[in-house]
Amino acid sequence: MANLCSYFHSQAYGQLLDNRCYLDGGGSAVNFFANEDITVGSVVGNLRVLGDPGKDIVLTLREKDSPVYIAPGTKDLIVAKPLDKEGLIGPSAVFVNVICERKFSDDAGIIIPVNIRVTDVNDNAPLWIGAPYKLNLSEVTVIGTRILQGIRAHDLDQPGPYSTVEYQTLPGPYSDYVAFVTPLEGTLVLKKYIDYETVQNFTVKIRAQDQGKPPKYSDTFVTIRVLDSDDQNPKFDRDVYYGQLLTDKGDIKISPEAIRAEDQDRGIRADIRYSIVSSNGSEDEIIFEIHPNTGNMRQTRALAPSQARHSRTIVVKATQVDNPDRYALTTVILSPLKGAESSLSVISVQPPVGGAEFVRGTFYITVREDTKPGTKVSQMATQPNGDQQVRYGIVGSPLAQEQFRVGTAGEIFLAKPLNYRRTAQYTFAIESSTPGAELNSSTTVVVDVLPANMWEPRFRKPFYSFAIENPLHAPQLPMLVGRIEAADGDRTDELSFVLKGNYSNLFRVDPFGNLWLVSNRTDLPVAMRLLATVTDTGTPPKSATVPVVVKLKPETATLTSNLLIINIVVACALGVLIIVGFVRCVYRRRKRKIASAEQIVGHGGGGVPPLKHGVDSSRFLLQRSEQRMMERPSGLANGRLTDCAASSTLGSDNQDFMDHDGDNSRRTQIHNTRALDREELAGQNLNHLLLQWQEKYDEKNNGTEDMSIDDKLIVYF
Repeated sequence: MANLCSYFHSQAYGQLLDNRCYLDGGGSAVNFFANEDITVGSVVGNLRVLGDPGKDIVLTLREKDSPVYIAPGTKDLIVAKPLDKEGLIGPSAVFVNVICERKFSDDAGIIIPVNIRVTDVNDNAPLWIGAPYKLNLSEVTVIGTRILQGIRAHDLDQPGPYSTVEYQTLPGPYSDYVAFVTPLEGTLVLKKYIDYETVQNFTVKIRAQDQGKPPKYSDTFVTIRVLDSDDQNPKFDRDVYYGQLLTDKGDIKISPEAIRAEDQDRGIRADIRYSIVSSNGSEDEIIFEIHPNTGNMRQTRALAPSQARHSRTIVVKATQVDNPDRYALTTVILSPLKGAESSLSVISVQPPVGGAEFVRGTFYITVREDTKPGTKVSQMATQPNGDQQVRYGIVGSPLAQEQFRVGTAGEIFLAKPLNYRRTAQYTFAIESSTPGAELNSSTTVVVDVLPANMWEPRFRKPFYSFAIENPLHAPQLPMLVGRIEAADGDRTDELSFVLKGNYSNLFRVDPFGNLWLVSNRTDLPVAMRLLATVTDTGTPPKSATVPVVVKLKPETATLTSNLLIINIVVACALGVLIIVGFVRCVYRRRKRKIASAEQIVGHGGGGVPPLKHGVDSSRFLLQRSEQRMMERPSGLANGRLTDCAASSTLGSDNQDFMDHDGDNSRRTQIHNTRALDREELAGQNLNHLLLQWQEKYDEKNNGTEDMSIDDKLIVYF
């Protein structure tokens, strides 16, 4: 009984060993998926192995240093190390072998392959390459210019939305100056004009972010240093300077401060050279001089008594050394010395009569149009009478009374803004009076208004584009390309155009704005980009710039293509005609030969077939040369060949030829004699061939085989 129980127990236990360590549901391997952000200690998955770990099976890993392990007493795989799809901080995939051993059995353990695939998550932010970015940018850069290329950020995530980077500028004080061409391209373009005098450098914050949800991003900065360009004219510290005339040569003291001008382009600060612009012919340049560097004025000669009584207005010009087109003007008013006035009063035209006396009969004043109201434009030199108070007034011109006023010391002030286009010159009288005086003194004042450059030149279009034929195909140069239209609000200003760019030497702009092509090259690009600058003749001059693009028209290949197609069609047609003609010629030749052979062999009876024109072939074969020679005279007498066999040897396919030369009998006889000799030889050859053919033909007819047309032709030829 004990033995029987032991037997059944062993049988049941053996049945259990057969199922242990097998996968539930079949299969030989286990696959798991795990996100790369799974934490250490988390369960990756459960092994579907039959059996109870710790009781009847034992689960272990073959790999000793594996990123996963099996929890004791369970079938769970636990993460022991971080996982990373990019393979930076951990493995991007895990492959281990699980060994399942059966307890109470001597069988070897079963190896179960386990593959853990790590899936990507958006765990990396884009990383900037070469950031932060810095660049230098000229203030004359045209809007739309690509100012920075190669901005790039890299995302370490796997290819896909998690690693696709988009770029953008973040809101800020200067974010409206630049922008990216597209969000997917790291190229910055200029959106707004930059003025160096307004801002010398600025920083824009940019961002790179991926397309994850939520996205990850990184920020950096683009620092732009603005480079100054020569777009500003020099400027004097004051519009008007004052000084005293000298009785002898020497340095002139200028008030309220020394003459000084500087370049308004603060980034360039070009050197300034001073010079005198003559307003009274060449006299001012002879009597006065100014130091080109310091601006100190000097009187080079003594003045005559008549000249010393008159105040002078000197125009001083400050010009940039590096660009003569950039300059500024100011005025220096030189008044006579008081001692000179008193000493020269004896030559006054009018004797003292108790009132103030003007030392000049007429005052000439020049005033710029942009002079501000309230500015002192001149100082009248008078000789007061004692300590009596003198009153001045403008008479004779209501317009001048509104425009100017006279101070208590004889100063002339500007009361209202000037307008050169409305009034270019004012002429009026100033009268001085003293209480209790019997007579009043007066003088004439002429004020010339100098036009100021109130308006900048303006182009009609913000961008000019022209299309021309290739200069190599131009009939003649210069060739008109188009017109750049510009205008200036100042009536007296004239405009001049200047082209800049790599291809500016090929073009010229006349004063009317017409753009001419004056030269050509063989290596011209499809589009030539230029900058057209227009400058007026105002004081100071003003200018404006516009981009110009000259494009070459694409070479039209329509005519060439049509001619090529026509040539191909004609060539094909000629080829077809030649082939057809050749085939037809061969066919007709073969057909004629076959017809001739059939005509020779095609008549019945097995006898000798007749010739084409009805002459019996047997007669022709038996005919001798002597007999045919006897027949020639009669044929010659009639001017005609009558021997069919002889005549047929001259033509193709045994056809007869007739001679119709009846007018020249002697010449015909000589010609026919030579022809008959040739015909005799040909007739003999033909007789020989026909005799050979007759023998072979008889053999064929006497035999059992039929003679085909090909055999006939072979025999014939």
